[in-house]
Amino acid sequence: MNDENLQSLWQSQPISNTQSLSHAFEQNIQQDIRSFRHKIASRNQQESICAVIVMLIFGYYCWALPEFLMRVGSGLIVLGSAVILYQLQYRAALQELPAEQLGLPMISYYRAELVRQRNMLQSIWLYQFGPVLPGISVFFWGMAQPNPADFPWQITSVVIVPFLVVFAMNLNAARKIQVEINKLDQEIE
Repeated sequence: MNDENLQSLWQSQPISNTQSLSHAFEQNIQQDIRSFRHKIASRNQQESICAVIVMLIFGYYCWALPEFLMRVGSGLIVLGSAVILYQLQYRAALQELPAEQLGLPMISYYRAELVRQRNMLQSIWLYQFGPVLPGISVFFWGMAQPNPADFPWQITSVVIVPFLVVFAMNLNAARKIQVEINKLDQEIE
């Protein structure tokens, strides 16, 4: 094959849907990416601040509380909060586009980030609730000493209700991200 045949073959290839996206659509995607990245960074910052506050409060409880089990539970909550901070950096942090994939269309990067964040939100019970539940359980067990029958079990709602609210909020956010993924998929078809 000579150069002219190669050039005509190259020019006759069909243009993929992602290559034929309009300039306005690309600008909208760029704006969506900026907005999405801002939301995720803000969320991660707020959750990190909350985890540090929990660590400080329960770190103080490790020394200040008289009941041994409450001190152990406080220590476990501090450790669980440290795991949450790590998970925020590992699971929830925004990914930069790898250098070897710079040729990918921006929409592919955006979709991949949406999927990753959706998956993270759907597994919140594992990375955000799981690490602190043992500490909370031991802490409440310590509060129930020496006579568990005298423990005001209503106080557990102070923990359970916020957990349920946060869980529902994260599932709702995951559902909204799925809607955005579906819209992107329709646009590029």
